[in-house]
Amino acid sequence: MAVLLSDLANVLSDPGDARAVQDILGEFGDTFPDDSLRQNSYDRNYTFEEFESQPMTSKIGGGYAGGTTGDENAMKFESNIFEYHILGAGQTITAPSLSSTGLNVGMDQTNDEGIEMSQGITSRSRSAFTVATDLPFFFKLRFTVPVVAGTDDCAMGFRKAEAYQANIDDYDEMACLNVISGNITIETILNDGTTATQDTGNDWADAETHNLEVRVSSTGAVSYLIDGVSPTVLPTTFSFDASEVVIPFFYFLHANASQAGAITIVSWECGPQSAQS
Repeated sequence: MAVLLSDLANVLSDPGDARAVQDILGEFGDTFPDDSLRQNSYDRNYTFEEFESQPMTSKIGGGYAGGTTGDENAMKFESNIFEYHILGAGQTITAPSLSSTGLNVGMDQTNDEGIEMSQGITSRSRSAFTVATDLPFFFKLRFTVPVVAGTDDCAMGFRKAEAYQANIDDYDEMACLNVISGNITIETILNDGTTATQDTGNDWADAETHNLEVRVSSTGAVSYLIDGVSPTVLPTTFSFDASEVVIPFFYFLHANASQAGAITIVSWECGPQSAQS
């Protein structure tokens, strides 16, 4: 019975029906499907992506994916669609690609070049959240950096839903964890102010894979986890403005002396904290 209900749960499209099946599953001691029912029906603003297929890519608005500075492209996987924005002088390699462990986003691996990745940059984005209105939410990214000395910026977190910026410091509001030459730092911006930076006391060595996570409470207060644990050095208190709409993002630029190599995203998870796996 439980197996049949799990199969039914995977094909439901109505959130109300999905919740009913969840309750029935509980009665039979079965578990809620980890990334199928919850993502596709139960929480429309929950995303769990492990990048198990080659992305289909195109330029937003139509045509082949572009590698010119400032180009905005889309890439579609089995269940999710992402955007990526070209940073630096441009890319010969115009799209991330599947590797044996995840999504290779290293692109050309050239000084001061990279991409920013998101799920959309408007308030209608699937992963857009309104601070102090929506329930507490989170963004967790698992990724590998082959050469940590090769990162000018390698940041993940939340930023204001606004147009892509060439410089990460130019966003109006932001809270992120940024891996810079092996140091994991916290960077925040409030109301177009100067970027505040704080060392977490945690480091990232060559070829390591880690989970970085940023959480936002019901009041807008931001907290951080590194492999599921708070940073060694507790961060200065920071909160997004109430009613600010924010989105998850990943931003990186290769450094001058060496490049970071084939930076690989293993998994991308974002949504209400209540839906977290």
